Amino acid sequence: MNKFIASALIAAAGFAAAPSFAGQYLGGEVGYFAADAAPVSTLTRQAVQAEAAQAVRNGTVVAGEGADLGYVAAVQSSELSRTQVRTQTAAAVQAGWTIGGE
Repeated sequence: MNKFIASALIAAAGFAAAPSFAGQYLGGEVGYFAADAAPVSTLTRQAVQAEAAQAVRNGTVVAGEGADLGYVAAVQSSELSRTQVRTQTAAAVQAGWTIGGE
């Protein structure tokens, strides 16, 4: 019975202490979150929409599926054959020039 009472008191102390941290950022702990900073812009909504439409027309961003990826680099052609690339990659791995990962 004494262990139960001790556990209940510790739990109650924890719940009683939580409101004392109200309004403080605790890294998402106990459901408290920092308020988001309001973004400030000098552009109007129409100007932003016009820029976005122009970027789609220029091919700078992709519209449709995958549009949330943002900037898409232009495809560059390579002058190397597949065999040359594989040979260079094997040499780089043997020389320790690559970083492990996925």
